[in-house]
Amino acid sequence: MNGQGNGGFTLVELLIALVLTGLVMTLLFNGLQLSTRSWTGTDRYQQQVAEQFQLQQRLRQLVSQARNLRVRGPDGRVSLAFQGTPAELVFVAPGRESDPSAGLYWYRLFQAEDEQPQMLQLQTRVYDPAEVVDWDSLFVPGELTPEGTEIRIEAFALMSLPTARLSLSYWEQPGPSLQSQPDWVDQSLLPRLVELQLTDIDTTAVATHRPASRSWPPLAIVLEEYNHAFRRR
Repeated sequence: MNGQGNGGFTLVELLIALVLTGLVMTLLFNGLQLSTRSWTGTDRYQQQVAEQFQLQQRLRQLVSQARNLRVRGPDGRVSLAFQGTPAELVFVAPGRESDPSAGLYWYRLFQAEDEQPQMLQLQTRVYDPAEVVDWDSLFVPGELTPEGTEIRIEAFALMSLPTARLSLSYWEQPGPSLQSQPDWVDQSLLPRLVELQLTDIDTTAVATHRPASRSWPPLAIVLEEYNHAFRRR
């Protein structure tokens, strides 16, 4: 009778209490880890969206200032200083977006497929109105000026495109409505607008209905030459 008056716990009871405490701590730790991972993922996504928005704004400002200029080819033929295909765009615009009166530069926007991961890339070089323009070698390294100095070509990696494809289209207005076409080569006038889109080509993402991490909605860029006409509509 006297031995039964002790209020202590047995060894079995202590072991059960320790096991339950360990389970509770494990659940709490897993929940905290999941919350931290979710927070980190959300923060990374928001940062990515902000970077994409800034890049879209830069491209809009740059492409919209494409100049309606003429260049002469090696055969003496005069053409528009603007050439666009579904995969790349070459045009002339001011060197500084904030100062349209600054010197002019050639720009080439394209997807660099020879790099891993593939990159959305912008190349630039000085525009010389007296230069004879060969479209095939305009951005080939090692080209020389008439004075014999090497033409400097700068390249800027804008965005990694591991599973996305750059797609460009060009809009004209032959009648009351705009019409799209896949390229703008050997034209006499600039297109009304240029549409740029990044399309996800990851079949796994499509099959599982996951959102494309590097896809954009179409980015329609109205060229400044027609901007006022669009505003009046």
